[in-house]
Amino acid sequence: MSESDSRPVLLEWPAEDIARIRLNRPEVRNALNRAALAQLESLLDQLARQEPRAVIITGDERSFCSGANVNELKHFGPAEAERWCLDGHRVLQKLESLPCPTIAALSGDAVGGGLELACACDLRYARSDCRVGCPEVRLGLIPGWGGTFRLPALVGPAMAKELILTGKLIDAEEAHRAGLANGVFAKEEFETRVHAVAEQIAANAPTAVRLVKRMLNRVGAERAGAASEEALALARCFSSADWSEGLRAFFEKREPRFRGKSD
Repeated sequence: MSESDSRPVLLEWPAEDIARIRLNRPEVRNALNRAALAQLESLLDQLARQEPRAVIITGDERSFCSGANVNELKHFGPAEAERWCLDGHRVLQKLESLPCPTIAALSGDAVGGGLELACACDLRYARSDCRVGCPEVRLGLIPGWGGTFRLPALVGPAMAKELILTGKLIDAEEAHRAGLANGVFAKEEFETRVHAVAEQIAANAPTAVRLVKRMLNRVGAERAGAASEEALALARCFSSADWSEGLRAFFEKREPRFRGKSD
């Protein structure tokens, strides 16, 4: 069962107790704009009521998710950027606290907010040819949807700093070695292998699975302060000359020339 393919986020049921959220904006590498983020939140609220035994989040063959839509971000001022950041935090917190286990199926590149979306899931499996990274600093920005605290929790502070400070992308195997991906599957078997993991989870006692997920997540319960600080820091970036230069360079398809000054 699936919803209209014209929607930016689709809800599918590949099995009775397994739901799949599919990002559906291939023309912009599944970037999340306000409408897509709002629909994702609505589907998470729906799934919290329906209580499937597992949820898979995926994209298409080209991209899992490229994060926030730069064409929308370019119109933001600091206040609007802070609001956008907090909206993203609210949605990803709903994803993280969904009662059933969630699986990010990295069917293509997971970049910026797309990687942060994956980090909010319980498990992550990468297609062998995908890449992941946090390139926000190359735009004059910072990760704004939990990358500064969820990513270090997964890969450790040193690796998180390397990814965020360099803005580089790493391949699926390196992501696996770093602990960011639970496994790497070949393209031709990727969807089948991810679904098999979901089936294995769904076959277990639902009450026990939900309770143990809640216990495992309790370590990250005190994150409200970190989210607010991240939102304020991102808002400050939107008043910088570096953001203006990064934005111009992005659309002109050239390397940015940062000066490190405020406007």
